[in-house]
Amino acid sequence: MYRAIVLVGVVIGGAAMGSAAMAASASEMLEKGIYTEETVGDLDKAISIYQKVVAEGKAAHALAAQAQYHIGQCLLKKGKKGEATAAFQKLVNDFPDQKELVAKARKFLPEGVQLGPVPWVDGETLQLRFRFITGLDIGTQVHAIQSAKLDGRKVWRVTSRTLVPLSNMRGWSRVDADWDTFRPIEAVFKNTMLGDVTTKYSPTRMTVTSEGSAAASTKKIDLTQVVYDNEQAMDVFRRLPWASAKMITLPIIGIGGSKIDLPIEVQGKEMVQVPAGKFECFKLHLGLVNQTLWYATDPHRYLVKFEANSVEAALVSIGRLKPGELRHYEDAKQGFSLAMPNDWFYSAMPQAGVVSPDSVAVFFLDPQMIAQSMLRTAKVADLKPAEQKSVRTWAEAGAAETGRAKKDFKIRPDGRQERKVAGLPAISFVADYTDGKRKMVEYCTGVLGKKVGWKFAASVPQDQFDGYRKQFDAIVDSLKVK
Repeated sequence: MYRAIVLVGVVIGGAAMGSAAMAASASEMLEKGIYTEETVGDLDKAISIYQKVVAEGKAAHALAAQAQYHIGQCLLKKGKKGEATAAFQKLVNDFPDQKELVAKARKFLPEGVQLGPVPWVDGETLQLRFRFITGLDIGTQVHAIQSAKLDGRKVWRVTSRTLVPLSNMRGWSRVDADWDTFRPIEAVFKNTMLGDVTTKYSPTRMTVTSEGSAAASTKKIDLTQVVYDNEQAMDVFRRLPWASAKMITLPIIGIGGSKIDLPIEVQGKEMVQVPAGKFECFKLHLGLVNQTLWYATDPHRYLVKFEANSVEAALVSIGRLKPGELRHYEDAKQGFSLAMPNDWFYSAMPQAGVVSPDSVAVFFLDPQMIAQSMLRTAKVADLKPAEQKSVRTWAEAGAAETGRAKKDFKIRPDGRQERKVAGLPAISFVADYTDGKRKMVEYCTGVLGKKVGWKFAASVPQDQFDGYRKQFDAIVDSLKVK
């Protein structure tokens, strides 16, 4: 044991002596570089000397940072502004702990990518449909942007809701961005598969708090440049100068605080037809993530389409949040309609073969995606004979099937309620169950007509059920049958 300690001491001592010698050498070279730059005036030779100091940066970190700063200064004197900017950015990126030098270097850096004018109207909404390239509908996303206040400060509030029923994935995000610069101030990301993340931004630091299956964790990350949050990137792209630029690199902060310098290449213009209409678009390719996006060339700059691996998204509708107004869904084929608040959205997907050949599922997207809720239709003639007898028989069969799929499923003693919806017999039931560690409520209402049956269902966190039930009941009660 004694010999091991001695040997370790010799190694540490030898390394320290080597570092001291290298630091002395770097110090002498730095002085020589400054003399060559400022007294002799040989900028090329000075740059060469400074580069040697930087190359020894591991042993002489602070000296290497000074040398990197002088490289930027020399390049400025030579009139090479672009190379000087790169040199100063390298100092900021590689030597973030050298705060005084970093602050001086930042004065020579541009204030991030210059954004164009705001192309959206206050309260604008865009809804996109997700499909596999084979044509199978798999989900939807609703993107909205509107003015708001954060701690008395006027901001742009960007929100997104994502629903992929195929994988039971539900997500919601919000980014509050500065009104003038569009730089992020606070971002909230919630996803049933990826967990919850909150990121708070300042000009020099971001604080990331993550919550998932494990305990919550917080980390602080220094920022050396202007960055944008991934959940606002869609609108940042809309404000970039694609008419004049061929390639732009945008610093993006992903989930959990990871940063990526995303290269975006303009690959030309194309005409694109989507459910929302026909648009001339800029075709953009995102390097590193290998995605392709099409943005309208008109002043609105809508995201019209994107492709990523085997999935594509297309713009379905363009709208605006209008408090007090209703949003309507109508199924002319099966002869019914629904109404919901303007800040709720829906996505209808064919469900052939699930209940009956013509069955349809209408998924509802509440403002913060707190629940998984939907309506599924069925032809009465396609139900089992026992289920056709009464709405209670049909509902009980559905409750039994749901109970087999959910842990600790139990209908509340007072959870059944017979009612009328659209003048037709209906019944609701409320049941509790467990999803992982979370207490949940399953709330269903069945409505049985002569030819069509409607089954409304919502899975809601138990602590949010009462408020959600009132809103969901209003949609159920809006059912109109022709």
